[in-house]
Amino acid sequence: MMNTVELKNFSTWYGQALVLQDINISFCNHSITAIVGPSGCGKTTLLRSINRTAELERDFTCQGEIQVFETRIYEAKEISAIRRRVGMVYQIPVALPLSIRENVLFGPRYYGVNKRSQLDNIVENCLRKVALWDEVKHRLNQSADKLSGGQKQRLAMARVLAVEPQVLLLDEPCSSLDPASTRLIEELLEELSRELCIIIVTHNLPQARRIARETVFMLDGKVVEYGPTAALFADPKNEKTRGFVSGLYG
Repeated sequence: MMNTVELKNFSTWYGQALVLQDINISFCNHSITAIVGPSGCGKTTLLRSINRTAELERDFTCQGEIQVFETRIYEAKEISAIRRRVGMVYQIPVALPLSIRENVLFGPRYYGVNKRSQLDNIVENCLRKVALWDEVKHRLNQSADKLSGGQKQRLAMARVLAVEPQVLLLDEPCSSLDPASTRLIEELLEELSRELCIIIVTHNLPQARRIARETVFMLDGKVVEYGPTAALFADPKNEKTRGFVSGLYG
């Protein structure tokens, strides 16, 4: 299976604080990879480094290399093009203070799409992909703020998909959702993984077991273990991984 995202000897700092240390890892296309580990181990910084939003934080520096489909993203001059190719959905569902329709079209309009028929197709296609179309098709011009938490999270996914990314990053996308919404998001991710490279940070170990082909265990800014999900949970090679997946800490 083709590697979509590769990190080579990648390290990051916030000021003098080392956050990620010498990360060497690759992520496959058409697959879901879960990143697990205790709070503060660098999971979110890893995601944000892949779509070049970590550098928006003050005093962020990095060294090493990240490639997305063989493009060295930290050498790219068009940062917005990288963020378009590598979309990210955050932990707290975010609905822009716009209508449902304009939430979906925020990215396409930014990138210059303005033909009405094309915009209409984007709205319907992306809302269908996240199983939201039937729920909102009669109120597209209403404020997105009226949606439930689960609907807002699916809308956030539709907004990212509207610019046709190649990689989808998700940071704890189900942490504030009820079990029914969580399962719906998981089913959507499994469907989307047929087209995309999906990387999800989760504290929910059963979720990682359910949907991830491979799982990464991180601790103190390092990758401790990485492999097929079933094997990593059933027979971890590292003692620290064994302690984490058995619930001894984390």
